[in-house]
Amino acid sequence: MIILHVALFAILGTCLVFSIIELGLTAYVVSFFSGTHQEETWDPYSGYSVTDVHYSTPGILAFMLFSAIWSILVSIAAAVLPWFYTRKGVASRRLNTIFGVLFIVTFFVTSVFWLACFADIAAQLGGGVSLSDYLNAMIAFAVLLWLLFLALGILAVLSACGVLVSDWPGYQSMRQGAVTEQPHASTVPATATANEQMSTVPTPAPVAVTEPAGHDAEALHHQPGIIPPHNL
Repeated sequence: MIILHVALFAILGTCLVFSIIELGLTAYVVSFFSGTHQEETWDPYSGYSVTDVHYSTPGILAFMLFSAIWSILVSIAAAVLPWFYTRKGVASRRLNTIFGVLFIVTFFVTSVFWLACFADIAAQLGGGVSLSDYLNAMIAFAVLLWLLFLALGILAVLSACGVLVSDWPGYQSMRQGAVTEQPHASTVPATATANEQMSTVPTPAPVAVTEPAGHDAEALHHQPGIIPPHNL
């Protein structure tokens, strides 16, 4: 259980850091493709001239920007929500099923996002290396994020199948009877002491022993076959 929790925190923390770095790199590259830039052009008749060129952001860069923001939100939610509901003590079977399906789908979809991002850029480069170090760094972090979210999806599937054990909602086993509801507090003590148990056993009422009256004692004394006691 502890190993799974440490692995989840480590991978989700790494995804968060890499997503922030990817967001900064992508935003920096996108800034070059937005707005209007002045460029020098040369014409054999008029010579050099400065013209305004309008750039539009390529679709793949906009998608990488979205994927970076999406990955930041997913990393925070996947780490905070299970821990929060576990501390509150409301980790029920239904909540575990909802979170489990949501995490598995989200992790694999996010990995597909990053696979599409770096594959598209690599295809446009023809399988080579770009002259821009920023673009190369974007591809490298996209590959790492694809692998990390793929690993998270595999961990979520193994947890749902019961191979890995955890008490966090979303990472518990979804097999029948594997997840139990949280026990409710009982006002009746579980065990009682020996004195308390003995006190609950009914005891017979004491029988009052009375001595016979004077005439009764004398009648018993004169009956044949009865030996009178010494105290009579």
